[in-house]
Amino acid sequence: MKHFFDVCLLVSVLLWGLDIGTFASDPIDQAFPKVGGGSYQLPEKQEAEATVLVFFGHDCPVSNGYVPELKRLYAEFKAKGIAFCIVYADADLAQVDAEAHTKEYGIECPAIVDSELKLAARFGATVKPEVAVVSADRTLLYRGRIDNRYVDFGKQRIQPTSRELRAAIEAIINKQ
Repeated sequence: MKHFFDVCLLVSVLLWGLDIGTFASDPIDQAFPKVGGGSYQLPEKQEAEATVLVFFGHDCPVSNGYVPELKRLYAEFKAKGIAFCIVYADADLAQVDAEAHTKEYGIECPAIVDSELKLAARFGATVKPEVAVVSADRTLLYRGRIDNRYVDFGKQRIQPTSRELRAAIEAIINKQ
């Protein structure tokens, strides 16, 4: 009997070490629990031309400092077929804390908690904040920073001189 448990443990360890994601469906097509209730799935072509996924840290001062800019971009581009979703990429963040954060900062676009970091892994997001712009057919169009406001750790410009997210969105709208 001990041998049976040893074999089961070995198989479990081997399976755990494999890239299990290859067996699961693509996270981009999954529904995620939406902050505030319900579920969220990336929009289809008839709903949005592209979706901006904002990988966000609720307790990150840099992320929180970008909320006004993200709100401006959302207000400007939602009517032009660009969807936005805040992705709280945090394994330990409770839904209730994410909901309190969205209320405190007045975040109006959909928000989800990606506690298993599936979307972050899928799009290679490694820092917060970081954005991934995804087309309706699920192609990654842009991944990177919002703008160049932050020069270095703890150093920022008063105004950014380059707005990469805005440029990416405008290129999508103008089909460039």
